[in-house]
Amino acid sequence: MKVCMVVHQAYEYDSRVRRYAESLAARGVAVDVLCLDAAAPPSPPLPNVRLRPIPLRRGRDVRWRRLLEYGAALALFVVRAAALQVAERYDVVHIHNMPDLLVLAALLPRLLGARIILDIHDPMPEFYMSKYRAGPRAPVVRLMRLQERLACALAHAVIASNTAFRDNLVRRGIPADKIAVVTNVPDDRVFARHAHPRGGAREDGRFALIYPGTIAPRYGLEVAIRALPRLIPHIPGMELVILGGQTEHASELARLADELGVGGHLRLEPPVSLHEVPARIARADLGIYPALPDAHMSIAIPSKVLEFAMMGVPVVASRLPALQHLFPDTAIRYVEPGDPDALARAILDLYRRPDAAAAMVHEADRAFVAARSWDHEFDVYLGVLNGHAGELAASRRAGAPVDNGMALAEERRKEDR
Repeated sequence: MKVCMVVHQAYEYDSRVRRYAESLAARGVAVDVLCLDAAAPPSPPLPNVRLRPIPLRRGRDVRWRRLLEYGAALALFVVRAAALQVAERYDVVHIHNMPDLLVLAALLPRLLGARIILDIHDPMPEFYMSKYRAGPRAPVVRLMRLQERLACALAHAVIASNTAFRDNLVRRGIPADKIAVVTNVPDDRVFARHAHPRGGAREDGRFALIYPGTIAPRYGLEVAIRALPRLIPHIPGMELVILGGQTEHASELARLADELGVGGHLRLEPPVSLHEVPARIARADLGIYPALPDAHMSIAIPSKVLEFAMMGVPVVASRLPALQHLFPDTAIRYVEPGDPDALARAILDLYRRPDAAAAMVHEADRAFVAARSWDHEFDVYLGVLNGHAGELAASRRAGAPVDNGMALAEERRKEDR
């Protein structure tokens, strides 16, 4: 089987794409990844994974510039995917949104017999409403719902990254039997607790909070900074580490910290590659996720919280429906969104009661780490591949059998049902 993945991101920085590609490669499937160019060479992917970057890099996150970037990238992806399909004869082209219309890059491969999977990492209507504070009836939001339906219609199968996203798609008219849910569970080969033992910052006299991810107002990082003056007098060596792209909002956060007199306790650092994240998390004492509720944030499952859980780091997070669906109150210290006093009280309590923090980690292990795994989610994905490409791949190769790992995955799914 040959699979081509298309993503508007550098391979190094999209953990979901890497998990798919490298898990397939480990089973002997040939995977090409059509992606953006990276500023620095990526760490070498596994054998059977070939990167096919287009000559375009991710630009500044400004609305009109992102629109132009999407258009230029789509044109390049269409041409490159068509040429590669003629040369490689892919069985499956797996499109990763955003944007949804990236599926247009698979039109010629579809006409030449490839099966198309559209993977909705984030629903664009809700994402746009969250990022730009638009209402559900705004013309651009309606346009995004239209292009979402078009993209889903062009795909043979749709993958949603959680059940709330799937339910939204069904309400908008996408057939439920066309949608599979593959939860964005961290790869335990990368987020391996045994490879990065918890030391915590306390060993060198610090108490570190960590947030790795997007720096934008909807993530509530201003709330975390406003909590620092309430914590610093009581916690020696207090620091907040934010790993993420140095956006305009990052500059605003730095100015706020200086205004509050806590600039020396804030570390704004550039993003690191996926394989560096586990070690950074393991050196922290608490992971924080102070996101603010809205149309998207309330239903999105933050990968960073799942990564905290995988690495055995206690979590303080906003009380949001998507998280409560996965973690009980005993596994995460929930606080009301937007309340720096509540956030500070929760952090201070866990600092003073490390036994309570350890008990939370134990409950997170029971509720999530032991109950969910990338192997299980990947089996669901293999089932999608089997259903849409197994016979095609076999016939093209004159009767060659479908990969045994895929057949086994389908058997497991039947047993689960």
